[in-house]
Amino acid sequence: MAGLKIIIALMALVGGASAFSPFSRSMPTMSMATEKAGMRRKEWTRALDRATKENFAEVAYGAKSEAFVSAAGSSMFPKLKSKIKQRAKQLGVEPKADFCKQPWKGKPLWLKAQAAEDLKKVVAGRDVEAIQAKLEEIEGLEDVEFKAPEGSDDHPLFAEAKAVIAEVEAAAEAAAAAAEAAAAPAEEAPAEEAAEEAPEEASE
Repeated sequence: MAGLKIIIALMALVGGASAFSPFSRSMPTMSMATEKAGMRRKEWTRALDRATKENFAEVAYGAKSEAFVSAAGSSMFPKLKSKIKQRAKQLGVEPKADFCKQPWKGKPLWLKAQAAEDLKKVVAGRDVEAIQAKLEEIEGLEDVEFKAPEGSDDHPLFAEAKAVIAEVEAAAEAAAAAAEAAAAPAEEAPAEEAAEEAPEEASE
């Protein structure tokens, strides 16, 4: 009986020790970290492998890829950059030297990728108020900046959004002008009829 108690006590001791072992807890993996960046490694790799010479810059250096690579961690970070360079050579494209010089340690870049996706959605909906609200929201985000390319006033996404706003507003103004022009003859007709009837009444 005493031997049984000793065995039970030893089992409890071993079980308690394993509960405090660092290996018993699930450690964050690269996939967990990059999932917040809006992509998984398989998705990123598949997109890069399928990239063409025409869309390579967007696939490899776009906001989503930048967020993914930056969030990959110090061990995976150089491997992903190396894969981008290798794919660039395969396609005969000049690699971007200043892309993700080091892992990002500031605000998570997936915020920028998410903001870009949200803006694309409202632009596709062509709702002027929604587009303007989203632009204001993005401009108010801290540490999230959409830089305009050299020689341009706006980032391409912002330029597209503003172009859609101008297009929708112009179409609305044209429709209003057409409606006003169509209503004008209808208003003039009774006046002309009254003018024609006046001489007839005078002759009588």
